[in-house]
Amino acid sequence: MGFRDFFSPRPRALDPAESWELVFSEREGGSYFRGNYASYPYTPRRKQDIPCGAIESLQEVVGLESLHELFIIPWAVRSIGLGNRKVTSPNSVLAIGARAVGLWTEKPQPGIKITIPLQEIAAIEDVTILLYGRLSFVPFGQQLTIRYNMVGRDTLEPALLKLRKRLAGPGRRMPKETAEGPELPFKWHNLLRSAQARLDERAPAAFRFCNTVPKRSRHGQQRGELLVLNPYELVYLCEPLESFGQYGEDSFIIPRSRMTAAQATQEGLAVTSNGAHLSVSMAHALSQTAVTWCM
Repeated sequence: MGFRDFFSPRPRALDPAESWELVFSEREGGSYFRGNYASYPYTPRRKQDIPCGAIESLQEVVGLESLHELFIIPWAVRSIGLGNRKVTSPNSVLAIGARAVGLWTEKPQPGIKITIPLQEIAAIEDVTILLYGRLSFVPFGQQLTIRYNMVGRDTLEPALLKLRKRLAGPGRRMPKETAEGPELPFKWHNLLRSAQARLDERAPAAFRFCNTVPKRSRHGQQRGELLVLNPYELVYLCEPLESFGQYGEDSFIIPRSRMTAAQATQEGLAVTSNGAHLSVSMAHALSQTAVTWCM
């Protein structure tokens, strides 16, 4: 498996189709808006809120412990390329269980399309841009990616945080400097103090921050980049690469217990985690710091 750059500049319009997504038809697209409740993702309160057959298929495979570990994503139409190329994402149920993460879809045939045992997960990619969310679980092989409306983000976060704690393993030693770097802008200061960066808000954290100007920036607009090390994870956050605005962030989360190699490259940081070779684009100064911290 070669290096994959999960943070290469990639507009949402070029976000590729998933193997389980369907060919778009105008007939289906015409009935897209079916009411506010159906349009937004949600965590079910009752079994009756779950598409028929989904929980029965997922429960044993992923090790569900509660309905709060399910995230239901109503079907949607989205662009996958330049022009009018589109696909239909069918009604889907993401399950984040004690043994695996899995995705069930209603069409073309109801059933589980992807499962990844927790012991195979190497990293998590979490992208948020205004109302657009994309979440990927990255193993050695095929990754599981969902796209969803950020209106439902609050219901997803508890299960995602629980998963990160399951992946974390025992805490590892921290470098001597636990809070070195320039004074952070308001946005990054809040992120540094949150579970997004620390996993446990009480945990110590070493961090480095810098502003860079992306090569594709039209107006020389700077992009903030924050690298955080906590006892359990290496976390990289930056301004969204798929938007010229600064509303949201891209994050890449690697459990420290699964990292076996790290190297600074011209493109950023090359990491081996759980057998997967990953390439994360970041400022060279940050990648050098990451190597010093982790290896």
